Amino acid sequence: TITHSSQAIPGPRLNITWNALNTKSQESSSSWTEVDVGGSMLLLNTIEAFKQLDKSQWIQQQAHQIWTRIHNDEFWTDPSVLSTFSVIIYGDLKKFQFYYWFNFPSFSVPSSIKVISTSKLSDSLTCDIIENLSSEAVTFRKNDANKGTMFTVAELKDSKWTFHALSHAQKVDSSAKNYICLFDPCSSTDYPSWPLRNLVIALAAKRPDILNSLEVLCLKIVIKDGRYDVGDSLVMKLECSSEGAELDTKSMPNAVGWEKNEKGQLGPRFVNMRSSMDPVKIAESSVDLNLKLMKWRLVPDIDLDIVANAKFLLLGAGTLGCGVARSLLGWGARNITFLDNAKVSYSNPVRQSLYEFQDCLQGGKKKSGAAAQKLRDIFPGVTSASHDMTIPMPGHPIAKSLEAEARSAYDTLEALIDASDVIFLLMDSRESRWLPTVMAAARPDKILINAALGFDTFLVMRHGIRPLNKDGATTSAPPPSYNAEFLPGKNLGCYYCNDVVAPGDSLSDRTLDMQCTVTRPGVSAIAAALAVELAVTCLQHPDRGGAPCCTNSGGGNKSSDIDASTATESVLGLVPHSIRGSIHTYTQYLPATPAFPQCTACSPSVLQAYASQGFELVKLVGENPKYLEDLTGLTNLLSDSNLMEGVIDIGDDDEFSVTSASDM
Repeated sequence: TITHSSQAIPGPRLNITWNALNTKSQESSSSWTEVDVGGSMLLLNTIEAFKQLDKSQWIQQQAHQIWTRIHNDEFWTDPSVLSTFSVIIYGDLKKFQFYYWFNFPSFSVPSSIKVISTSKLSDSLTCDIIENLSSEAVTFRKNDANKGTMFTVAELKDSKWTFHALSHAQKVDSSAKNYICLFDPCSSTDYPSWPLRNLVIALAAKRPDILNSLEVLCLKIVIKDGRYDVGDSLVMKLECSSEGAELDTKSMPNAVGWEKNEKGQLGPRFVNMRSSMDPVKIAESSVDLNLKLMKWRLVPDIDLDIVANAKFLLLGAGTLGCGVARSLLGWGARNITFLDNAKVSYSNPVRQSLYEFQDCLQGGKKKSGAAAQKLRDIFPGVTSASHDMTIPMPGHPIAKSLEAEARSAYDTLEALIDASDVIFLLMDSRESRWLPTVMAAARPDKILINAALGFDTFLVMRHGIRPLNKDGATTSAPPPSYNAEFLPGKNLGCYYCNDVVAPGDSLSDRTLDMQCTVTRPGVSAIAAALAVELAVTCLQHPDRGGAPCCTNSGGGNKSSDIDASTATESVLGLVPHSIRGSIHTYTQYLPATPAFPQCTACSPSVLQAYASQGFELVKLVGENPKYLEDLTGLTNLLSDSNLMEGVIDIGDDDEFSVTSASDM
């Protein structure tokens, strides 16, 4: 059933209801302001078929059906045959996109039919008669069981109105004033709607005498000031010369009626229904809504698009990697890439939330690929990629036969870091973090977040940035002022700035118990959540990874209180350098450590060697990690016994381990 509204409001006048294609449905319009009209729908399988359909021939075919019913006198008993429509549709059901074009077959009025006069009803009748017409018209519409009557005969006798079926026009009461009445759905007060054309052609073809003797009333019922009003209705006097000789033939008048599109041109309309039909888009809207509620109600200055558009690189897809990925999804991240070289083992699924038992079978799936796929299963709107590879590391010599593979891994890692905005170091060894740290330090626009776990302790930190000089080379961090209340981002240290030895091979010759990182299960969830929160907080700060850090872990400076260049808070709060915590004592503190001029990862000498030597540097430190100590001056520093007196060496032993449990 198609509902044609007669309410005087702008916009579409034709609505297709949900049960329109149900042939068993006998329901008519539920409102007196609507009438039911019939139509047809042509669904085309391809966009080419939609374009190639002969539109002129199609509308003539639809008009011919109306013409046939006129000559069969069917319109007298069923006037609805005069007001029909058709629509051609092509739907791309995979993309939920639809092209459609409505046409309303209407006959061109020949020159033998002329409009003698047109006037407003209020210009020819008294207010009392018009008010009675309003009341009787609404009563007629409400009592019309069929509610499909658009064409009737309105009879005015003794200042009272009566409505009859259209067939009554063939035997009208000569003592009364009779009108051919159209319940006009057009909201225009100057023109009648398109169905009138077909009624006029039908009368001219079958009974031109009626057309010449009766006026046409285009009844426009609107509600004004809480009352029904028909004062804007039109009264038209028509004349059919030669008693419709032109229409008294078998030749059908030409038909028009293709709807114009939103640009006002003859052409189809297009609608994209993905937002309301595509489950992926519905999921995206739901995810976005939760975040937008945060913005609307609590943090109006937060920029959610920064997170959605950022590209995140997760180096390590173990316990920390899974937790970080899930938290990023909660923040609306749309681009996440995993890099790992391990496979899912039977011990992983209970602690690593992106894996299941099935991932362990047949030797185990590759972690990076399984994690990326699981993210897409959880939220299809995310773009997740994976890379299965081993990062070249200090203390791990590269065999000649594996040099091409190592070089490929080096190039891939460099390309991934170039393409990413935020990099997470979530690996299970100290030396595996070295090369990504060097690469990120050479790119000051990158945010590098490091997370590491002990048995009941954790470390989450952001690496400081190293600005570029005029030549495009990274500069050394200026000496910090230790009595300052904050450290600029360019003064903050990296993961290796607290070490006085170069990273080396910590994986070889390990016993089984040493190969397993023993960590209380809740520690990884805490560290992963804090790593993501720190990354998002950095993204919200005007200086991003270069945000200054308060040296007092008890508080920070707000942008509104001091100069923006020294603001240690973003819209989400503090931007600490590092977060150290223990669930043994349930304590957490925020130390800020300055960059170390002899750092084996971010010092100027290392960054200059990386810029000039590239992969050759990686080969050198793979063969001899002590090369880094010589390069940075640590060898001379360590040989100075006076300088090293009182230095406490805290290594990665069992008691102070900061590994990340990627594999176990």
